[in-house]
Amino acid sequence: MIKQYVAAGMIGLVMCGSVWAASNEDEAAALASLTEVQKMYENRPQGTFNEAGTRTLTKKDINDCVTQMTEAKNKLDAVKQQYSSTKAYQSMQTRMLTGQVRGRLATCKQTKDTLGY
Repeated sequence: MIKQYVAAGMIGLVMCGSVWAASNEDEAAALASLTEVQKMYENRPQGTFNEAGTRTLTKKDINDCVTQMTEAKNKLDAVKQQYSSTKAYQSMQTRMLTGQVRGRLATCKQTKDTLGY
């Protein structure tokens, strides 16, 4: 849990650094959109802890995850189309975020299909 907050903070600092170095509105707009996607990923449904210490996802959690990660992926695709030449979009943090969103979306869809939700 602490690692997630540290990683999110580092991503935020690096992305903020991109805005300071940027001299145009496109860089700032790309960064704002990417920050929004990062927040969507961080706030995805993760279920509730059960007695075994693992998380239990309900049907609603899984459906919400698919919806939220689809929206996040769509926002990333829009940023790619509109701001692909910006430093914020080309950063390693954006590549990692894209992989995380796509991976989580695939996992949520697979879980939904497997359970028949």
